Amino acid sequence: MAVLTLGACQQVGTNGTIQAALPDVPPEFNTVVRTPSPDPAKWAYQKLADRDQWRCRPLSCPDNSVVTIAVTKNPAPRPDPIALDRYVKTEAPKANEKLNATLPNAQGLRESKLVSASIEKVRGYYAIRSLFDMLSDKGPYERVELLVFAGGSLVRIDSAAMTLPTARKNLDEFVMAMEIEGRPPE
Repeated sequence: MAVLTLGACQQVGTNGTIQAALPDVPPEFNTVVRTPSPDPAKWAYQKLADRDQWRCRPLSCPDNSVVTIAVTKNPAPRPDPIALDRYVKTEAPKANEKLNATLPNAQGLRESKLVSASIEKVRGYYAIRSLFDMLSDKGPYERVELLVFAGGSLVRIDSAAMTLPTARKNLDEFVMAMEIEGRPPE
């Protein structure tokens, strides 16, 4: 009699930046970032080109939810908080205006409205949190974006949902599950 064994695989995004890929970054900025699902039973994972995406499984979230994470080389391993504040106040609105100038697009996005942007610390690293009201062919939705300047890695987490509380909650759950190997600046 044959015995069938079924195994489950936790869906983990393993975007990471390693020192070998960043020869111009000093060793103290070497970071590896792993982006596991906070709850594999709730989130379905897929790899999309240069980013990881999780979609909330049917009946697992209060509304339709998607979280996307990309890890790239950080252009500023130790960003200046004053420069980040200036960026949030001047460049972030300009970038949103530039995006709106290209809309509507093939993905059905019609409008992006930057509601707020602020600087915060996430696990000892500087981060920019931005809130957006979005309008697509399918209707309005909310988006929360977090850019974490984690040493040699820049982590971009986007959470989209029908309501702002759900988008925030999903983003915060993925931030809590994120693993960063390296040490934050003092």
